Amino acid sequence: MRPTVSPALLGPLLLLLAAPAAYGAGCAPDRGAALRPALMTQGFLQAHPDLHWRELGLQSWRQGRPDHALLRFKRAAAHADKVSQSLVARMYQEGVGTGADPVLAYIWMDLAAERGYRDLLLERERYWNRLDATQQQRVLAEGPALYATYGDATAKPRMEAAMRVERSRMTGSRTGWVSSMLHVELSDGPEAGWPTRGDDYYRDAYWNPAAYWCMQDQIWQQEHRGRRVEVGPLGPVEDPQP
Repeated sequence: MRPTVSPALLGPLLLLLAAPAAYGAGCAPDRGAALRPALMTQGFLQAHPDLHWRELGLQSWRQGRPDHALLRFKRAAAHADKVSQSLVARMYQEGVGTGADPVLAYIWMDLAAERGYRDLLLERERYWNRLDATQQQRVLAEGPALYATYGDATAKPRMEAAMRVERSRMTGSRTGWVSSMLHVELSDGPEAGWPTRGDDYYRDAYWNPAAYWCMQDQIWQQEHRGRRVEVGPLGPVEDPQP
């Protein structure tokens, strides 16, 4: 049974739980939206701290250091990475890498669902249904502070500032124009040593903030809708009985 919430708390609660009715507004449909693995080089990741810290978090996870993974996912989350925010939520929910805290788990999942991605909204509601009335009041008390640091209103400008700094260092004209004749030779990553067209490496979707957020919405629609975000099992799995 879902706990009841007093009328005095209902107004702030609705504001905290609110998510956009639609996302990707103004984005032209693009079924080819993708972050090419070939571009995930050290230099590219340093210019995209959301991806950089998420990747480091996954490395820590694979090394069996979930406490380090949690810290790194939070660094990615501070740059508006919704995948990392959802992973932090699950770690708090299941007590992996930190003590279990269903209230913080809910707040982090609420952050992850901020843009209205359907599967994260559904997960958020499952987390809410597990809270009692006292825990729901904690959400209202503790949620605003986390939103002040990790919500899109703060985290997106932080990410955009990092992208602008690196984009200003582009190879090309002083106006930022990059010719298709320019080739970038990647020094690391899966295609190290192979030239990549400059106008592909420096395409707007990777460096222009509005285009970057639009691409993320498109990718989520294509690849994540209806699927759970996983980094691996968060607890021991026993073999089934014969």
